[in-house]
Amino acid sequence: MATADRPNLLFVFSDQHRWCDLGCYGNPEVRTPNFDRFAASALRFTRCISNSPLCVPARGTMMTGLMPLRHGAFTNDLPMRPGVTSIADVLGRAGYHTGYIGKWHLAGVPRDQAIPPGERRFGFREWKVCNCNHRYLNAYYYDEDGRRIDIEGYEPVAQTDLAVDFITRNRGPRPWFLALSWGPPHDPYDQVPASFLNEYAGRELALRPNVPEVVHPNLRRTIGKPQVLEMLRGYYAHITALDEQFGRLIEALENTGQLANTVVVYTSDHGDMLGSQGYTNKQLPFEESIRVPLLVRWDGAIPAATTDELIGLVDLPVSLAGLLGLEFPGEVDGMDLHRTFLDPAQPTRESCYIFDLVPCHQAAARGGTEWRGLRTRRYTFARTARDEGFMLYDNETDPFQMRNLIDDPAYAEVRARLREELDRYIRRHDALLPWDRLIVEYGFRDAWNESQAYFGLPLL
Repeated sequence: MATADRPNLLFVFSDQHRWCDLGCYGNPEVRTPNFDRFAASALRFTRCISNSPLCVPARGTMMTGLMPLRHGAFTNDLPMRPGVTSIADVLGRAGYHTGYIGKWHLAGVPRDQAIPPGERRFGFREWKVCNCNHRYLNAYYYDEDGRRIDIEGYEPVAQTDLAVDFITRNRGPRPWFLALSWGPPHDPYDQVPASFLNEYAGRELALRPNVPEVVHPNLRRTIGKPQVLEMLRGYYAHITALDEQFGRLIEALENTGQLANTVVVYTSDHGDMLGSQGYTNKQLPFEESIRVPLLVRWDGAIPAATTDELIGLVDLPVSLAGLLGLEFPGEVDGMDLHRTFLDPAQPTRESCYIFDLVPCHQAAARGGTEWRGLRTRRYTFARTARDEGFMLYDNETDPFQMRNLIDDPAYAEVRARLREELDRYIRRHDALLPWDRLIVEYGFRDAWNESQAYFGLPLL
């Protein structure tokens, strides 16, 4: 396929958006008309899995098709390894003009650093990036020349302005690839314009059935359902605000005559517990943490349909490259599943490897530990580095994961089979080690200590 004949690629992803909180995924309480309209003409995956449900490792994997220990950014605020091939490298070498707008979080510490031109931008040419910022009403970015630009108003609006400008300027015979990374709906949930907060203020929203009366954000604090409900209101406000911006992107493609020749993707790096199972945030094997939305549209090529086939975020860059007739030059961990984009009846994976190699930051604050697991079409199974099982759920009969079957004798055969399959994943991708030993044995002690020192946390 000649370069000029390849479609553009608009890859939009948010931070901490779990799959169940869009109208098109069956949630009637969150208002998302633009996402829903888009989904009606797109392929909607119901089982897209964040292999490592934490910002940094998930983002590195989405960019490279590699598991975190291979791309280097295997826990929060560790940098991606120089020289790793990204999807921007692959498309750029094929003649695409590339750009990245929004949250990056792959440069290590400090979080507010300007990332200089060169290999640390991993193939992206246009560059309007903040490494990591969650003050959505007091935001900024650095441009291609390292100049800091302060943002007035809500960060996703300014980022979408930049994306619309990119789309408008780059129409022409040369295809383009733009990654747009929004920070919300990641907390803080009140960092959203008042008009969106007001839309949900005081509403008695339905909490998921697996939210208990008492929730533990960390070892020192508990909250109840009223506080969780207030968090959910802000979370929905963020999502509705993003929906408005997503509509602007589609409108820009339509107005410039590029929609038919652009592959448009929406997903997220991981989900949000929001009180489910008594937890907040992420880094857990539960559905609310690992399942994310995935919508893919290419008019005339990808059918409007829904598929229950499994796909992991590690598969996404490899599959998108395959859809464009391209491939990564070296070995990758993701599978090329682009044939399922074109024919949703095509089978994908039997299981996805899921894990949290290091219980950093919020997971550490709640007394968490490292774990490895897998999500099959039916089951979720996970165990810790101490090699005990701690989770087995039948997601078919128990979609809210309210009955842990790990010690149920009736599931001994299922448990043994899943454990054997998980062993194969562990042998291929890492080692079942306590998190501190893993950091040392894989040669990341210095990078870890630099990150910990930045946050004033204990060193190894």
